[in-house]
Amino acid sequence: MNIMVRIKRACAVLAAGATLAGGLALLPTVAQAVESKNVQTKADGYQIIFHDPYGPRGDEGQETTTTLHTDANGKLDPNTIPEPTLPDQNTKADGWSINGSGGPADDPNSQKIDFNTYVFTQDEDLYPNFVQINPITYNITFITMNPEDIEESTADVMQTNSEGKLSEEPTVHNFDGYTFDGWFNENGGSRYVPGGTYNADTIFRARYTKVTTPNEPNKPGQTAPVDNNTKQPAKDNKAPAKDPAKKDAKNNNTLAQTGADAVAPLAIAAGLCLAAGITLGLRRKLAL
Repeated sequence: MNIMVRIKRACAVLAAGATLAGGLALLPTVAQAVESKNVQTKADGYQIIFHDPYGPRGDEGQETTTTLHTDANGKLDPNTIPEPTLPDQNTKADGWSINGSGGPADDPNSQKIDFNTYVFTQDEDLYPNFVQINPITYNITFITMNPEDIEESTADVMQTNSEGKLSEEPTVHNFDGYTFDGWFNENGGSRYVPGGTYNADTIFRARYTKVTTPNEPNKPGQTAPVDNNTKQPAKDNKAPAKDPAKKDAKNNNTLAQTGADAVAPLAIAAGLCLAAGITLGLRRKLAL
């Protein structure tokens, strides 16, 4: 029995050894097959699509695309990278961004690619980055016209800063007899608001309101107040004041007439009494 057990164990060991040896012999073949498969995948490369949003004529909405494939190492030849169409002369191209890890060029978190070192590991869509050569500024014009003389006008032109705002406030021109009401947009009439942001050239016009004041006091020798609006003597329905001297003279005449009228009846009565006395005296003498 012991001999049989030992023989079985020996056979098992030999079988295990043969299996191990066969497996080791197959390892190079398996490794070669895996490597061959990986090489084949890289040889196909990844598809990289470059999106040009302005198209060949620089018109937004006329997008065109360019498709490139990476090499076996997942890289693109920097000399084959296309140049995007510029939207205007004040803009320049500033590389390409990956959609997904940064998004299109208008995304502030866009990741610009360095094609000299970047390795692609999957298909990607790329969008161009644009930067302004010089900040865009707008002309904001403030027009003032003399309310009394429309030919007398001034135009103050101011430019916005890189944020689209004015760095200082416009100068207000004042005119005698008028109050300044504010600046109003020539297009639509909206009021100027300090600190506003502009995205186009804009014109504002000044508005004024005529001041109405109480009538001026009478000047020496003037019988009626001056109307400030017409600069003519105001109408006065009251009768002119009477001269006190004339009034006193009239009163004196009245008194004089009143005294004369009172003395005349007394004189007449006295004459009648005298006549009656003389008549009575003569009658008595004749009677004697």
